[in-house]
Amino acid sequence: MIILNKSKLSFGLIALFAFTVSCEDKSGQAEEHVLDWGNLDLTEDFQTGRTNAEGIDTDQLETGLERAKVLDNFYAIAIVYKGRLVVEEYKYGNRDTQYPIWSVTKSFLSALVGQTIDKGHLDDEFKALGNYYPNIANSVKRQITFGQLLTMSSGIPDNTGYMFEAYPLQFIMDKALLYPSGTDWNYTSAGTHVLSYLFTAVMDESASSFGELNLFSKIGISEYTWESDAYGVSNGGFGLSLRLIDMAKFGQLFLQEGTSAGEEIISSAWVRKSFAMTIPFNQDKSSGYGYLWWMRMVNGEKMVYAAGYGGQYIMIVPTRALVVAITSSSRYNGEYGQNLNRIFYQDIIGSFRALNRE
Repeated sequence: MIILNKSKLSFGLIALFAFTVSCEDKSGQAEEHVLDWGNLDLTEDFQTGRTNAEGIDTDQLETGLERAKVLDNFYAIAIVYKGRLVVEEYKYGNRDTQYPIWSVTKSFLSALVGQTIDKGHLDDEFKALGNYYPNIANSVKRQITFGQLLTMSSGIPDNTGYMFEAYPLQFIMDKALLYPSGTDWNYTSAGTHVLSYLFTAVMDESASSFGELNLFSKIGISEYTWESDAYGVSNGGFGLSLRLIDMAKFGQLFLQEGTSAGEEIISSAWVRKSFAMTIPFNQDKSSGYGYLWWMRMVNGEKMVYAAGYGGQYIMIVPTRALVVAITSSSRYNGEYGQNLNRIFYQDIIGSFRALNRE
């Protein structure tokens, strides 16, 4: 026969009650355990989190989300904070929808170029166009480097009509340079398509084909399309379509400095180069451009983002362990972009506590 010691039983119940209470937050819900958000396994789905978790101003976040959702061009938003998916909302589409991300494509191409260097297929980003396309007649154009194409300082003018041309590279290279390469900056999708041609010359396969094995599958992205030109070269300027959640995964990969569950997908050195403000847009360096990534400084915090036509974004705020993916209509509306940016910077980012304030 087993005889229960009543005093020990009472103590045990009290201890269990105390433990249960300690595992609840102020809202009465169980606290979320802290994830190793700097090294998630990105082949797996994000764990979900609550918008009223520690470090989140719930009221401010919900206000920002409501302001964004009433905008006509807004489609969807996903927010990952400290490795947890705390927001995934769709005004148009759903988790299975592949959205055209337009110029966000450029940041994916940049990552693939970095991988070719990491894997030893390319010595560095200072190799010149003439090494791979010696038949280009203009000797100045032959000196354009991978790095200048990555920073949009090649001088190649912007013209998205290359996708409709029978000879896209020739169409682009026949245009006069806007300035000597490496001396100025201009936005150019045509320049990034030249970069895709260089990538294909180095790897003897398209960016899409290489990316499927070396990038997309490594972070659990299986549903995407990437258009190519008449020669089968992946469109370097735009043309990639992705699910919203996979946009967030790509952003999380860069927040994790290129690793997934301990495996190096992209070297941390390339991530740092990508996020360095190689081209400052103003004297105080409050905004600028890296390796096909945009960036700006807000109150001393660096925010890095990929941006596409109409309001497609992958935004990364390392100081807050924050990744935000946004998709929008492809109809241009300048006022929409201004409103969306104001909501993002004023309402959404501010909803999440910075790591150094905890």
